[in-house]
Amino acid sequence: MKRVFLILIALVLLNKIGFSTEQISDKLIIGNDTICLQTFPLEDLNFKIRPFKYGDYDFPHTACWRGYQATWKVIENKLFLIEVIRVDSIPDTLELEQYFIKNGYEPQIINGLIYADWFTADLEKFPVLYVNKECIYRSYKPKKKKVVLKFDQGEMIENKKYGK
Repeated sequence: MKRVFLILIALVLLNKIGFSTEQISDKLIIGNDTICLQTFPLEDLNFKIRPFKYGDYDFPHTACWRGYQATWKVIENKLFLIEVIRVDSIPDTLELEQYFIKNGYEPQIINGLIYADWFTADLEKFPVLYVNKECIYRSYKPKKKKVVLKFDQGEMIENKKYGK
């Protein structure tokens, strides 16, 4: 009986301190900065067809349930989707306009780039570490500058950087 009780306590404690896998971030290029997003603007469209197949699944591993990494860029205060890539060892880049149309969404294209007119959100991000141009998150908030970006239908309406 004592053994069962100890196992139950261990399971309860493990549940309280367990961690989930950090997702591979999308990247946002704004000016000379690259920000690793924990928000995924493309997911707001709820497309039925996923960008890539990984065998029987739409994702390569638990660090990327959505199955891709997107790169975004702010140009003249507008948010654009630059590219969507596969995140496993098989390099592939998505043909964006065809992908949107295949999902029944007519994208607004400006100068050959997809304008993210569907995206409205407030983003508050702290700087992160980079290794080989990839984001590595810290589990604490560094005492460095915090970035606040606000978008309304793809238009950046606020851009603040401030210290702690």
